[in-house]
Amino acid sequence: MAAGAVRWKSYFNWALSLYTKRPIGSDLRYLLWLSLYQISFMQKAPYHVVNEVVSYVKKEKGKGAANFVNAILRQYLRDRDALRDGRTSRLVADNLSVRHSFPEWITERWHKRFGRQKTIELLTALNKTPDFALRVNEKKISVEEAATQLEVDGIGTKRGVLLPAALHVGKLAPVLKHRLFQHGMVTVQDEASQLVSLSIVPRAGDRILDACAGSGTKTHHIKDIAAHALIVSMDREAKRLELVRNEGNRVLGDASRPPFREESFDAILVDAPCSSLGIIRKHPEIKWRKREKDINTLGDSQVKLLKTLWGALKTGGRMVYSVCSFEPEETTGVIERLRRSEKFTLENPLPFLFNKEYFLSLPHETGMDGFFIAKLRKL
Repeated sequence: MAAGAVRWKSYFNWALSLYTKRPIGSDLRYLLWLSLYQISFMQKAPYHVVNEVVSYVKKEKGKGAANFVNAILRQYLRDRDALRDGRTSRLVADNLSVRHSFPEWITERWHKRFGRQKTIELLTALNKTPDFALRVNEKKISVEEAATQLEVDGIGTKRGVLLPAALHVGKLAPVLKHRLFQHGMVTVQDEASQLVSLSIVPRAGDRILDACAGSGTKTHHIKDIAAHALIVSMDREAKRLELVRNEGNRVLGDASRPPFREESFDAILVDAPCSSLGIIRKHPEIKWRKREKDINTLGDSQVKLLKTLWGALKTGGRMVYSVCSFEPEETTGVIERLRRSEKFTLENPLPFLFNKEYFLSLPHETGMDGFFIAKLRKL
């Protein structure tokens, strides 16, 4: 519910502005956001929501504040459908930023790139309450058996969009308590993220660097695919690195200053820090925290990161670059800028792509997170 309130806060602030010009303190504003979200998007009885929050405010803030909240919520209830349909205001009908609760710089940027209708589809996809993908470790359990065990315990599943080893679930909390998760038979990992490790095509005997390992999600996937490959996991944050199950091969270090000799690795995975605009479904706070200038800044950092790591890759080796973004400055633009200084060929990163030089996931088209994957063969 809190995530939903954050997702729609811009729309809710616009709606509140119709009913009062007085400043609303942050504590009452947060309560109103939560109440408006329940009234607008949840199946709770609206008048029960109103009575509940008004009773709470009266107890905590007094009768005056309770009357104020009551008046706003009851007026919103009367106007709710007309507001959502845009019948009461041309502003919400025409303004994608207000209607879909996104910063204006994002809606304008995507409108220029995709056109109005495709932008509406993208905004709608990113505003949906997400499901969550699981990666089944098929060396420990079959996908069919994992689905059966989860469903027997009341956790509904759907098969993956692209990957046969993926399952989708509606809620994450029961999975985290389930024996399959506790015993490493399933891992929480979006399908787009799973594709990154597959694009490495790890083999026994390979020396592979996971240069921005984080908590090790992709390291663990690579180890599950090729147990006899040597995988080095590097991250600059010790707390995250402690979560990586790769004893003896964890390096506390900064990928922008890698402590490795020239041509040390057969493959390097660079899952680079990025704007993360592709995962707004799961982390709606991202759209309020990022600024447009961040995208160019991050693109510069990503190019520098690839250049710095390039020397550690063997000639003929493969580098996989991925980001949870679909912005050109962080995706194809990074590859083209790297081409000015380094020699490589782009290879099809995934077997199901036909004559493609990279994988680009747009959430409204794939139903997955926004993601980019490119595979570079060093010449």
